[in-house]
Amino acid sequence: MDNLVGLERDIAAVYQRTLQPIADSLAFDLPNRDTEAAGLPTVLFLGNHSSGKSSFINYLVQAEVQKTGLAPTDDGFTILTYGDKADDFDGQTVVSHPDLAFKPLQRLGPAFHARLRLKTYPADLLRSINLIDSPGMIDAAGTARSRGYDFAAGVRCFAEMADLILFFFDPDKPGTTGETVSIFTETLTGLEHKLLIVLNKVDLFANIRDFARTYGTLCWNLSKAIQTKDVPHIYNTYLPPQALVGGNGHRSLIPLKDFDASRDEVIAEIKRAPTRRADNLVSDLLINARCLAIHARVCSQVGGRLQAIQLKTWSLVAALLVLSVAVIPMTWSSEQWTTPFLVLLGGAALAALAWLGGRYFSRREIKQTSSVEGLDDCFNAAYRHELALQDRADLRALWEKVRSKAMKSIELLGARRLPKGFGFRKQLRRLESVIEHEIPKLRRDIAEHHRQRRLGNTEG
Repeated sequence: MDNLVGLERDIAAVYQRTLQPIADSLAFDLPNRDTEAAGLPTVLFLGNHSSGKSSFINYLVQAEVQKTGLAPTDDGFTILTYGDKADDFDGQTVVSHPDLAFKPLQRLGPAFHARLRLKTYPADLLRSINLIDSPGMIDAAGTARSRGYDFAAGVRCFAEMADLILFFFDPDKPGTTGETVSIFTETLTGLEHKLLIVLNKVDLFANIRDFARTYGTLCWNLSKAIQTKDVPHIYNTYLPPQALVGGNGHRSLIPLKDFDASRDEVIAEIKRAPTRRADNLVSDLLINARCLAIHARVCSQVGGRLQAIQLKTWSLVAALLVLSVAVIPMTWSSEQWTTPFLVLLGGAALAALAWLGGRYFSRREIKQTSSVEGLDDCFNAAYRHELALQDRADLRALWEKVRSKAMKSIELLGARRLPKGFGFRKQLRRLESVIEHEIPKLRRDIAEHHRQRRLGNTEG
C-alpha cells in the first residue's frame, strides 16, 4: 500500500506540474486526480435490471447490505466501504467530506447527490477495496428523463475512478437495453481495459442448449455495441446459494463445475483491484496526457494559422505604406505637389484594402476551424509526419474523443486568444517528454514492483 501511495503522489505531481498548466490555458476539462484524496481501489458494478449485481455484492461481503429483488430496488448509486459498524451516509456528506475520494462527484449536482449513498460495514474485503453498486439499466420509455439526473455522467465519473468495472447480464435479458448500448458505445469509451463482462445466474438454465442460445445472443448483441474485432471474454457464473435450485424451483440440469471456476476468476479479479490500481493510475495518466497533447497541438495549429494570416496582413500593410512613403521623394515637384499626395493616398488606400482583406481571411479561417471538417484538417496538419509514416489508428481514435473538447475550447477562448508562443511550445515539449519518457519509467517501476512481490510470495 505504501508503494501505491507513493505512486499516487508521483502521478499527482505530474498532473499538477505538467498537465494542469496546459489544461488551464486551453480550457481543457482534465480529470481531478491531481487534487482528489487518495482512496482505496474501487470496483464498479454495472448491469441490466435484476442481473444480480446487488446479490453478488452481498455474497462478497457475506451480509445482506444491499436490497435485492426481481423489481428495480434502487435508482441511485451506493458506495460500500469499511467501517467498524454498519452505517449509512447521504450523498451530500459523501461529496463534501474532505477525507473521502469522491469530490469529483460534486459537479453532478444536487439531483444526483440525492440518489447517492455511502454505506459502511465491517467486512474484511472492504478493508482494501471499495464496492460501488449502480441502478439497473432498463428500456423504459423516457428513462433518461424519469431518473431525474444524468445517469450516464454518474457512470462515467465512477468509471474513471474505478479500477475494475463489472458489467452484469442475466438469462432473462441477454440483449442490450437502450441505456446499455449508450453506456458501452459512449460512456465507457477509453475505459475498456477496466471492463469485465459477466453472464450471471447460469444455474437457471434447464439445459446446455438454452445456455448456448443465450450466450450466443449476448455475444451477438455485444458485437453490435462494442466496436472491436473480437467479442470480449465473458465470465459465466452464478452464486452458490442458487447452485442447485433454479428460479422456477427446479434443480439445474447443466453441470456447474466450470461455472464455479469462472466465479472464482471474477472474485480473484476483484481482489486483484489493488494491483490493477497501480496499472490503471498510469494508464489513465497516459490517456489523459495523450488527449491533452493532441488537444494542445490542434489548438496551436488553429492559433498558428490565424497568426500567419495576421502576420502576412500587417506585413503587406507595412510594406505598402513604406513603399508609398519611399516613392514620395521621386515624385516630388514644386509644380506638381499633388502627385506625392496622390501617391501617399493611393498607398494608404491599398494598405486599407490589404487590412480589410486580412480581416476577411481571418474571419473565414475562424469560421472554417470552428467546423468539424476544419478541425480535422488542423489535426491532419498537426500530425502530418506521424500520419504520413503509417496509418495511426490510435491517434485518430484519440482525436475522435478530443474533437468536441477542442471545438468547445476554441468557442470559449476564441481563436485569437489560443496560446501559441514560445512559452506554450516549451510546455508542450515538456508534456510530450512526459509521455515518451516519464510514464514508461513509471510503468517499468510498477512491473518491477509486481515482479519482486511475486518472488516474495513464491519464497514465502
